[in-house]
Amino acid sequence: MLAFIARRRAPLQLLPAFALTAGVFAAAMLLLFSYSAFTFRGGQLTEEVSFLAWQKFFTDPFYFGVVTKTLQLALEVTAAALLIGYPTAYALTKVRSAKFLVAAYIIIFSPLLVSLVVRVYGWLLLLSDNGVINQALLAIGVIAAPIRLIYNETGVVIALVHILLPFMVFPILSVLLQFDHALREAASDLGANRLQTFLRVVLPMSLPGVVAGCQIVFTLAISAFVTPELLGGGKVQVLSRAIWFNVVDVNWPLAAVEAIVLLALALAALALFDLAARSLRAMRPTGSPRPRRDSPGGFIDAFLRIVLFAVLAFVLSPLVFVVINSFNGSAFNSFPPQGFSMQWYQFVLGYAQFREGMVNSLIIASASTLVAVAAGMLAALALTRGGIRGRGILNAFFLSPLVMPRVAIGIAVFILLIRLRVLGTTGSLVLVHAMLSLPFALVLLTASLVNVNRTLEEASMDLGAGPLRTFWSVTLPQIRAGLVVAAVFAFITSFDETEASIFLVRPSNTTLPIQMFLYLEQYQNPTLAALSTLLIAATIILVVVALRFVRGAELARLVARR
Repeated sequence: MLAFIARRRAPLQLLPAFALTAGVFAAAMLLLFSYSAFTFRGGQLTEEVSFLAWQKFFTDPFYFGVVTKTLQLALEVTAAALLIGYPTAYALTKVRSAKFLVAAYIIIFSPLLVSLVVRVYGWLLLLSDNGVINQALLAIGVIAAPIRLIYNETGVVIALVHILLPFMVFPILSVLLQFDHALREAASDLGANRLQTFLRVVLPMSLPGVVAGCQIVFTLAISAFVTPELLGGGKVQVLSRAIWFNVVDVNWPLAAVEAIVLLALALAALALFDLAARSLRAMRPTGSPRPRRDSPGGFIDAFLRIVLFAVLAFVLSPLVFVVINSFNGSAFNSFPPQGFSMQWYQFVLGYAQFREGMVNSLIIASASTLVAVAAGMLAALALTRGGIRGRGILNAFFLSPLVMPRVAIGIAVFILLIRLRVLGTTGSLVLVHAMLSLPFALVLLTASLVNVNRTLEEASMDLGAGPLRTFWSVTLPQIRAGLVVAAVFAFITSFDETEASIFLVRPSNTTLPIQMFLYLEQYQNPTLAALSTLLIAATIILVVVALRFVRGAELARLVARR
């Protein structure tokens, strides 16, 4: 009975998610393609059809260099993230303490819970000429003069690896957690030592997770904007930066061409990684995980523990030094801090732009979270219960904003909102942020609904409860973990959104991350350290409150499966 009702309502349940994805995302991308054929002449945009923008892009050596640098940067970040992420994931599988494991998950995941501008600012403090790293090396006599670590490719790669590391660790970890340790025992019985067992059994079986992690990291690195802009100092020319400046110059046809090329590069990378994943599908672990029987200790285990603690320190260090610098008595970012002062907190609380940005961000993030979670819940119910045909295609359509570069989405939606004459309105920002948050909500809620005990729902219906009461009393308590995590992800995604929103805001509704980005481009003082510390504290409170509704074991399983 419940399944029959679900099938009847499934098309209606899909409407909100479909309206967000098709009405905002798909329409904007189609409009972007049309603008690439317009003409920009004499500093003016016209709707005269031509391919001058395409011609300029493919004939100007500058853009060939930009594409090359974009691909090179993404490859470097992916390789570095893999070298750090694989041993980290492997070390996590050896952790015995459930509490420490959850703490490690949260620490590794923390770059995604803290504002992007905060993370970049933290690396500015660490890598600058008078920052922590250079001052420490000078103090111990390793170097005689500061090493140039920012405003070049080195700083950009380090910061991007820090930001994207969770996307490498968790796909690999999810595969390793499914590993059947009977295979390890069989290899040992056949005379293989631990290194041979790892190279011939564990590593090949974990390659699907490696490919998935590389796929995600590469596609995100290829479209990064804020990090190359702030840490590159104008010397790291990537496509996202070129798009931004052409939008500012009102050369939208060329910006559209650049966005389409960036999108094509991302899709080509996805196709190549997907081809690799298909070839490795037969190597995916299929057995049930069994308890490990190898004896603890030894050089390898000690090495993995050192690696894990080093990675946790690497992840936390930018945030820790942001907090330390927020109490700096100097008017400049310096280490060690010159005295103790609370003046920067006083300045932050009295700075009108930050206050207005915070109010705008809270309003937009709260509203978009409600829209995204509601639409995601309805779509997840339809996809898991409604017997929808073409479910895989629909699911891919709803998740498509995840694989599109945020900068490309930003310029596409920018053009769409201008044509609709609603650019800069708070309502339009809410819908855009909800569209960007929807994939996270849908994935998490779908995963939660799959694990629901359907027998309890049928029993509730047999006892006379209607569909709504059954959902409220039986289904909702079972998906509590997924619902809370989905809401937290949607809220943080919206609150931290920078790379698409930078095209869409106006002075009246500029969000806090955009205010921070603009401030950091102009000033280098501990003001942002104080504001960042307040945001870190707010994030910790949000996570702690969320954890009160989610058991640690539930969170660990949910995060590992993602």
